[in-house]
Amino acid sequence: MDLITRDAEYMTRSKRKRKKNRLWRVFLILFLMFLTAGGGFLYGTDQGLQYRKLLVGSVLSTQHPQYVKYLRFLLSKSEFDALYDAWKNPKTVESKITDQKNNHIAKAAMKPSLSESIQVDTVNTANFTAKVMIIPDPTTVHVVTSKYSYKGEALSDLITENNAIAGINAGGFVDKGGTGSGGQMLGIVISNGSVLSGGDRNAPQLVGGFLKDGEFITGNYSVNQLLKLGVREAVSFGPQLIVNGVNRVSANLDGAWGWAPRTAIGQRQDGSVVMIITDGRFYWDKTHRGASMSDMAHLFEKYNAVNAIAMDGGGSTTMIKDGALLLKPATSTRVGMRYLPNAWVVIPH
Repeated sequence: MDLITRDAEYMTRSKRKRKKNRLWRVFLILFLMFLTAGGGFLYGTDQGLQYRKLLVGSVLSTQHPQYVKYLRFLLSKSEFDALYDAWKNPKTVESKITDQKNNHIAKAAMKPSLSESIQVDTVNTANFTAKVMIIPDPTTVHVVTSKYSYKGEALSDLITENNAIAGINAGGFVDKGGTGSGGQMLGIVISNGSVLSGGDRNAPQLVGGFLKDGEFITGNYSVNQLLKLGVREAVSFGPQLIVNGVNRVSANLDGAWGWAPRTAIGQRQDGSVVMIITDGRFYWDKTHRGASMSDMAHLFEKYNAVNAIAMDGGGSTTMIKDGALLLKPATSTRVGMRYLPNAWVVIPH
């Protein structure tokens, strides 16, 4: 190699090094500007504290808490411990079980078909887009599960195989290696009165479920308690959003879950089932960070829900009606949506 060639390579390396150094200096300047401009807000106000909690919670709720250590500087030990406890052990209450018969069947019968009776609204905000699906007849809402024991199925397949017309994703699953295979269900899962998952039948878990008459309940229940109550469909997840008409999302709970694509299910006083999903994580819309749990609770309040609970979110969040995918899921798979262990679907009588 001659001297000219060596000099040219040296000059190229030097330019790259100077460029890299300039980039680092720009980053450092921007970071210092952020600290100077935002430090007083982030560390000197209650709003700033809540914002820091939401930042940490956004990572915590991805089910990969090992990455939270990189954000621990945002919170003191006591603040983080309280946040983690709110995420791991949310405070729960049991919804009241009424003896009133809802008028859902009469309402649904007024429409020519179940599909036409289902209302779908779009709610646009600066931080997320939400799809709200309202099903008049709660007795048409069922839990269905993957036909495979080793992997889940796309929501579109779960709907087609069960002759359903609409649905959303439901519970969580064991995800070894983070592959999103959706094979092994987590928590309690009851479908058409049959227990498909649950572990210790006497151990209470946070669930949302439907009684035989279509009333939706939520609370800490064991499998045996649910069966005794006559629950026919149920899935474990959380946290609770609305219980007995009361918003259950505290500041710590809100912070513990951060912002993300969300899925949740609830019921209005008239028996109508409300299913809500949102986009997020800047996956498709680069301005949409996602919804917080308080955002979800406010949406259910807007739709007059008396009880509502969050389901699995993130890349699992999916909603379909009449074969149409209503929001693009925040995931990349061959079928365009995550493989799910189970789903809430609407099946005509």
